Amino acid sequence: MKKCFLLLLGLGFYCMVQAQLSLPKVAGVPLKSASSSLGNFISPPAIGDIAGTSGKVVQQLTSQLGLPAAQAGPLNNVVSGFLKQKQGIMGLAGSQPAAYLSKLAPMQKGLFSQLKGIMGAAAFSKFLGMKPKGSAVAGNVLSNLFF
Repeated sequence: MKKCFLLLLGLGFYCMVQAQLSLPKVAGVPLKSASSSLGNFISPPAIGDIAGTSGKVVQQLTSQLGLPAAQAGPLNNVVSGFLKQKQGIMGLAGSQPAAYLSKLAPMQKGLFSQLKGIMGAAAFSKFLGMKPKGSAVAGNVLSNLFF
């Protein structure tokens, strides 16, 4: 009887301790999620000339989404502002991908919010569908906005 009681007490204590433990967090993301996102980490393309890259992005967006020419100026301002910010954290992508992603996320959220306001919901939805995938990431100028 004593053995059963001690066994149940030990098992209860073990369960209590396990319930209290939680995964440590990395940059506000649970460890499991952070490691899986790092496993899928895509190194961002070099930005190069911000004005030139921004112009190419805006040109591709206006032509593929059928946006009016009046939206090109505001789009260019938002995209070039984002690229300037992103250039400041590019060094982290090679040495500390988790830190890079944690800094990129709020910047990208702000960018996408502004783009949606300029483009409208329907065009923004199409824009999200233009996210480069696979081998197209390296050669697509829109990669600068997504990675």
